[in-house]
Formats: sequence, structure tokens, C-alpha cells
Amino acid sequence: MKKWFSLSLVTLFVLSVVILTSCGSGGSDADLSDSKYVGTWKATSIIMGDEYEELEEEYVLTLKEDGTGTLTGGEEETSNFKWKPVDGGFKTSGDMKTKFTDDGDEIKTSILGATLVFEKQ
Repeated sequence: MKKWFSLSLVTLFVLSVVILTSCGSGGSDADLSDSKYVGTWKATSIIMGDEYEELEEEYVLTLKEDGTGTLTGGEEETSNFKWKPVDGGFKTSGDMKTKFTDDGDEIKTSILGATLVFEKQ
């Protein structure tokens, strides 16, 4: 039951990202080449209350130096977004609007009371 719930929650997260589509054009004049967030991040686990579970589905967050990024997961769905550093992490806008917090070697975002954990690849 927990695995089904976790998979459903992550799928709901990805679908909600796709539904929140923005009409803005891609690209940015930002130069974030020095940011530690630039690169590929993979969702590794989900935390709900005191429950921690590793993810079996692959969700990949890619942050580019120009301030753009993608989230790919589920059934090959891709969301495009812009990102920028903020105190304690970074936030995204466009197809995906959320804030990620920096937790050392991981980044985290919360949705519907659950926390998704991403590790840099």
C-alpha cells in the first residue's frame, strides 16, 4: 500500500508540474555556471511524516547554466522551467513552480505534505 501511495504521489507531482504550464518562452540571460545546483539531480526517495521510502520510478531534474531546466519522469513526460538561486536553495518558474531547499548533498521539495529528495548525479 505504501509503495502504491508513494508512486501515486510522485506521479501526481509530475502531472501537476505539467498542468501548471506557462506561456513564457524558453531561455534566459542568466549565467549560473558557478552555481552548485547546475547539473543533473535524480529523485531518490520520498518522505511522508516519519515514513521514508526509496523511489523505484526515475525522475530526473536537470539544471542548466543559463537558468533553464527540465524535469523528466514517469512515462517520459518532460516539463521545462526557469530556475534561480534563493537563500537556502533555488526556486523554479514556468512549467514547474516550486522551491527546492538545500540539504547538504541533497535538495528537497515538498508537495501535498510529502517531501521529494533529489541527489546530484
